[in-house]
Amino acid sequence: MNEQIYSIYSHADTDGGIAAAIFGRHILEQYGKYGWKCNIIPVNHGANQVDWALVDIQWPCAILDFTLHPQLLNERFYTKELQTSIRLGGADKVPPSVWIDHHPTGSSYTFLNAHNLKDYMPHVLSKWDVSAISTPGLMRTHYKDLGLPLTLLEEYEDLIDLAEIIDGALFANADAAHDFSSDAIRLQTLFTSSHPAVNRDELYKKLVHHIIQNASVEDLFDVDPIFKGLIDFERKLHSQQMRSYLNATTKIGRVALSNFWNAEHFSGLGKFVPYILHPEVEYAIHIMPRKDGIGTISCGINPWNKPTGHDRHLGNYFAKHFNGGGHAFVAGGKVSEENLKSIEDLITFINSD
Repeated sequence: MNEQIYSIYSHADTDGGIAAAIFGRHILEQYGKYGWKCNIIPVNHGANQVDWALVDIQWPCAILDFTLHPQLLNERFYTKELQTSIRLGGADKVPPSVWIDHHPTGSSYTFLNAHNLKDYMPHVLSKWDVSAISTPGLMRTHYKDLGLPLTLLEEYEDLIDLAEIIDGALFANADAAHDFSSDAIRLQTLFTSSHPAVNRDELYKKLVHHIIQNASVEDLFDVDPIFKGLIDFERKLHSQQMRSYLNATTKIGRVALSNFWNAEHFSGLGKFVPYILHPEVEYAIHIMPRKDGIGTISCGINPWNKPTGHDRHLGNYFAKHFNGGGHAFVAGGKVSEENLKSIEDLITFINSD
């Protein structure tokens, strides 16, 4: 039997990686007997990424925890569907294309909403739930609509719970968000390792393929000495980060601004460090080192001191001003020399009454 390739495009973080592993396991168990194999492709919004809308995605595919691609709205994208069905001997032997996301900015098309996806994408199995904390959590909640076996979600329950903690920043405090003895931090570390010798895309694929084969969190940390080495590296790096953040972080009203724009490099997982330094702030903005004049900017709400009485949708703001997106409480995008002034506008937007 000829090998068939099912492409899984997923956000290149812990949330997207776990979702890709769960869905990849489903594809292999449901359709592997017909020759289907999974190709894991991490995607991201960022300074070094090609514009997602211009990427030529492959049919059939799943897009998980990431922005809807315009090809899913084009019926010509599915011209191979009938041909493949005939060749394999039935439509039940061909997996559907899928879009699953929980970001409010998951679609840039104003005519789309959570209830009319089937009208515009009849060939796509889709679920867009902006109330979900994480994509794996969404898959667990809507498993019937997505045709996922309950036994599969039960097998991955521990990993889904960790995805909820990580993506929802459901840590007890800012210090706990950097506690390398916890499964959540170690898992997040592996998916977002900053080790200079590591190819992030290849590491991501390796992690996803292992989780497809084994849903045990404990086994993941012990399966490869490289994984342990990466966690130890990030643990040691954290103390260095604290010194870097002390020099780079400024409190401006409700905001802690950590500006690494002119830094030669930045490594490590430190997104909650501003809340350790300034627990009273309500927002933290990160500006990461530029490459070829382009850097990344992110902003999040302090999970342990959330703003009250302020209706700020960060995802929508970043989609409009920084070619990015995200949730109401956390977002990211791109920044260049030309729009550095936009960062001042963002701080004014946050601090305004």
